Amino acid sequence: MDVPGFPPDLAAGRGSLAAAFERTQARFLVISFSSDWLYPSYQCREIVGALRGLNRDVAYVDLESYYGHDSFLVDVAEQSQIVTGFLANTFEKIR
Repeated sequence: MDVPGFPPDLAAGRGSLAAAFERTQARFLVISFSSDWLYPSYQCREIVGALRGLNRDVAYVDLESYYGHDSFLVDVAEQSQIVTGFLANTFEKIR
């Protein structure tokens, strides 16, 4: 895909990933797929590193998959369990 600015650069105009997230207060769940060529795992780990550097609450999982960028559409069961657990844990923390 040859679209200018795609995939988006989160640090664009902010100087760094850390600067892009410095005002956040949310919990984060970052899920990557080993075969994703559009949003590769190393980029997701960079986001996680920036969030952890800011002492943000972030969970990360890299799922093994063979379906490239479409993995999130195909490998639904495992990621559904992860998202469900993350949301349940988040709900418990805010109660």
